Amino acid sequence: MIKAVLFDLDGTVLDTLPDLNACMNEALRQFGCPPVTMEQSRAFVGHGGKQYAAMALPPEKKGQIDAFYELYKGVHVRWKNERTFPFPHEAECLAALKAAGMRLAVVTNKSQAAADVLKNTLLQPYGFAAVIGNREGVPVKPDPATAFEALRLLGVAPEEAVFVGDGDTDVQTAKNAGMRCVSVLWGYRSRAQLAEAGATLFAEDFLQLEKILLAF
Repeated sequence: MIKAVLFDLDGTVLDTLPDLNACMNEALRQFGCPPVTMEQSRAFVGHGGKQYAAMALPPEKKGQIDAFYELYKGVHVRWKNERTFPFPHEAECLAALKAAGMRLAVVTNKSQAAADVLKNTLLQPYGFAAVIGNREGVPVKPDPATAFEALRLLGVAPEEAVFVGDGDTDVQTAKNAGMRCVSVLWGYRSRAQLAEAGATLFAEDFLQLEKILLAF
């Protein structure tokens, strides 16, 4: 049996896309730029807030990414996340994993400040042992640095853990960290996109994910 599960956050543990889109559009409005659609946000997220911000900027503003990203970070960390929700059967799955003795953590490319807001609110009932976000000087996924940090905090080796995520970066992070991976299909990337990134094991919902993880 595996000892730990590392989860991506956006699109895996929480459906954050409506709030990510709304807070980006508020930052764009303040910066004098047109909004982006929900589908554009779906395509843009997953590689960290700065890349999301860069992709959301219109071409004539790309040279101002540093200033815009600082604005977006401020909007994001103050956002109330009123449109963000967990996915169906998530609570039952996480409770079953913990009952089986597995330690759980979140590893996200979301800024640590924004991740901490969710850690203390919507994630609080699930009892994650660690919530590791993006900080200055620490490379984002698919670099394995934050995954290794989580594993150290949990006291487990890569071969004793599984990475669960909805993104191509999660597939690549697991590979780079020497971990097994389960790609979830309720998030922001299609099965085809995940398979192209190297995914081979998929979960349709949290009920199926629970069965897969308990069978390792």
